[in-house]
Amino acid sequence: MDFENLHQVLRTLYTEMMPLVGNMTGIAKGVAGLGALFYVASRVWQSLARAEEIDVYPLLRPFAIGLCIMFFPTIVLGTINSVLSPVVKGTNQMMAAQTLDMNKLREQRDRLEREAMLRNPETAFLVSNEEFDKKIDEMQGLNPKHLVTITSM
Repeated sequence: MDFENLHQVLRTLYTEMMPLVGNMTGIAKGVAGLGALFYVASRVWQSLARAEEIDVYPLLRPFAIGLCIMFFPTIVLGTINSVLSPVVKGTNQMMAAQTLDMNKLREQRDRLEREAMLRNPETAFLVSNEEFDKKIDEMQGLNPKHLVTITSM
């Protein structure tokens, strides 16, 4: 799996999906506006019904939530992206370093496997073309009966 490609896929997905959620944010703005209106109206109605003074600060909460919904891409996503950007860069650097290490280890493993197969006379012909040709030449001395048996296997 190519993790560099995965980062590109996620970035492309993010940039392509942001315009598509515009419709959802429009609906969310309407719902948030109605919710804030009903919340404030019910709180003011309760205060008036009890003949209490109207507490203004709790009434600001739905408007703060409405502002977050209205400016969701800039306030919420922008804040999350800016806070997590160093983490993403750090993990990307760690991943790149480990990928290079894994490539070195893979090359070393392949080289050691090749050397081990060359040392073993039974598997040496699988690694080297020269050894394979020698093995074929050894088989030329077989009689037709042996060749029929080998081909039927």
